[in-house]
Amino acid sequence: MAMVEHLCVALDRVISFGDHSYPYYVRSGPDTWPELLQRLAALHADRFALVTDASFPYALVCNAVARITELCPCTLHTFAAGERAKNLLTVEALAQEALEAGVTRRSCIIGLGGGLAGNVAGLLAALLFRGIRLIHVPTTLLAMSDSVLSLKQAVNTRLGKNHLGTYYAPQFVWNDLSYLQSLPRIEIRAALCELIKNVLAICPQHYARVASMLNPTAVYTEEQYVQFIELCVNAKCAVMRDDPQEKREALVLEYGHTVGHALELLAQEALPAGTLPHGLAIGLGMLVAARISCMMGWLSTDDEQAHMELLHRNGVPTAIPEEIPTRVLISAITHDNKRGYLPETMGTSLMVLLERLGRPHRSQGTVLTQVPIEMLSVGIEAIRH
Repeated sequence: MAMVEHLCVALDRVISFGDHSYPYYVRSGPDTWPELLQRLAALHADRFALVTDASFPYALVCNAVARITELCPCTLHTFAAGERAKNLLTVEALAQEALEAGVTRRSCIIGLGGGLAGNVAGLLAALLFRGIRLIHVPTTLLAMSDSVLSLKQAVNTRLGKNHLGTYYAPQFVWNDLSYLQSLPRIEIRAALCELIKNVLAICPQHYARVASMLNPTAVYTEEQYVQFIELCVNAKCAVMRDDPQEKREALVLEYGHTVGHALELLAQEALPAGTLPHGLAIGLGMLVAARISCMMGWLSTDDEQAHMELLHRNGVPTAIPEEIPTRVLISAITHDNKRGYLPETMGTSLMVLLERLGRPHRSQGTVLTQVPIEMLSVGIEAIRH
């Protein structure tokens, strides 16, 4: 029987956000680790500190540490899995460990894992000695296509997501597609909700192509993964090129996140673990935003249905769980991290809304709109049924 050769895929990009730029690599195949080690060796670090969360497979962690130790000392620093551990106490504990292990200004932090590990490792690197080098090695599709495509490194408070953080660029991002082989299907679907967000809010010209590629089984080839990733790279670079801190035009990336972030946090208490990860929550948040955009008289019913169509093709929930009451959800939304971009108006919440696919509604020079709480409540209730 003839042997079938593994078809390796590759993508090389330079991510440019304002004055910051960094290389972004996607690889697959047997040469992936040797090439990564070459790039790490070129940094001439005296030590690497590998940061990951406890949910990451231990065998893969041990393999990574062993390989990197071929270059120079590499220590492993693990923290508890889950959003509850994404806080300053975790960052402080990791900093203490790293310093005791001998980390210096010549050392490098490597964030290995999903968005949780990447944010914690990123903030740790930004704070140690007022900034040491950072390498992102994302291992989930969401991290590869979304969270590492940003300068934001942040952790949560008890009141909400990403309240404490800074802007900090990595030396480079290394994406190894082999990590996606064992990823649960729900995590693939969750990541593709952020892709869907980019299509709906930024680049609707790719709607038909993405719709034809999505499938509810969430089984894709490496070539399709690269297409998804490259679309997200292009979308985020388009809006962040001149807005690296995501305070003006790049706020469109917050589409669906006002309700989505609140749902994600509340689901930790109200639903079984892992039921509503970040991307799925954002998908529901987009449906609420689309409904409100229609109620405002901007978005057409066809464009609202386009949201539902892509989410259905992705095989994700399209109804807000009854276990999360609207009044509790509204209360959580009041702590959303977009507060302050516009003057405070009592009884409203800031949201990104659309006038049509690819065109956010603008008010007071921003892509944010003050939405009355009563209308927000109606929009939430509409997505329960």
